[in-house]
Amino acid sequence: MEAQALEKIIALAHAGQIGNPGTSTPTMLVPEGYKLASLEQYESSPSRFRGAFSSSSLANFAEYVNAEDEARVFVNIDDMDAEAFFDLGTAQAPGHAEHRAVLTLKQTAPYRAALAAHERSYGQKDLAHWIEDWHHCIEGEATSGATLSAKQLANAVRRIEIKASSERTHEDGDWNASRSGLDALDASAGTDTPAFIRFTCLPYEGLKTRTFDLRVSLMTDGDKPKIKLRIMGLEGIQEEMATEFKEVLEAHLEEHATLLLGNFRKG
Repeated sequence: MEAQALEKIIALAHAGQIGNPGTSTPTMLVPEGYKLASLEQYESSPSRFRGAFSSSSLANFAEYVNAEDEARVFVNIDDMDAEAFFDLGTAQAPGHAEHRAVLTLKQTAPYRAALAAHERSYGQKDLAHWIEDWHHCIEGEATSGATLSAKQLANAVRRIEIKASSERTHEDGDWNASRSGLDALDASAGTDTPAFIRFTCLPYEGLKTRTFDLRVSLMTDGDKPKIKLRIMGLEGIQEEMATEFKEVLEAHLEEHATLLLGNFRKG
C-alpha cells in the first residue's frame, strides 16, 4: 500500500474519533484539511439572526430599533450617525454582534448649497444666479438695515459698482478695501448694498429648520468685484445641531433601547 493512501486512511480514522466539534451551529469534519463545514444552509431556519438595516431617516431607524426587545445605540454626534446592536450580549455572555442597524443623516440639498457658499468668492453674475436658484430659501439685509427679497438682492448684486479714489486709507471693511498705498476701492449698490444673506433651510431630515446668516464682503480683482460669503458662527451652529440630533433620537427611542455617545467596534 502506498504511503499517501495509508496517510488518508489514518486521517479518516482520526476524524472519526474526534466526533462532534461541540459548536451550537451544526458542523462536521470533512476529510479535506479537516475543514469545518456549516450545514446551516440546509436547515429549515438559521441558527441565529444576522443582518444590517441602514437608513438616512431618523424616524424609520427608530421604528426598526423599537421593534426589537433590546438594543444598544451608539451615537456619533461629530458625523451625525448612529449604530444599534441587538445581540451584543454581556461581558459574561457575549453575543456575535451580527444584527445591527445604522443611521446616517444626510445633508439636504439646500444645506449643502449653503455650506458650498461658505468662504467662497463669487463674481456678480454667478452670485446673482446662485441667489435666484435658491430664492425660496433666501432673503437679504441691506447695509441700511432694510430687508431685501431674493429678487431685490440679486438685482442689487448686479448693480454693484466699483469706484477708485486716490487717497490713503488704512481701513478694510466689508465694502471698501485698500488697493495700494494711495488708491482705495469702494463698492456700492446704492441704498440696497447687501450686508447679509439669510439662508433658511432644513439641514437634516428629522431636525428643525435653521437660518444661516451669510455675511457679504467685497474682494477686489482688478476692476471687477468679487463678493465673498461667510456663514457667521458656523461651528457653533453645527454643535447645536449635533446636540439636537442626540436629543431627537433619544426622544424617538423607547425605554428598552440604551443610547450611548461614541462608537463601538468588535475586538
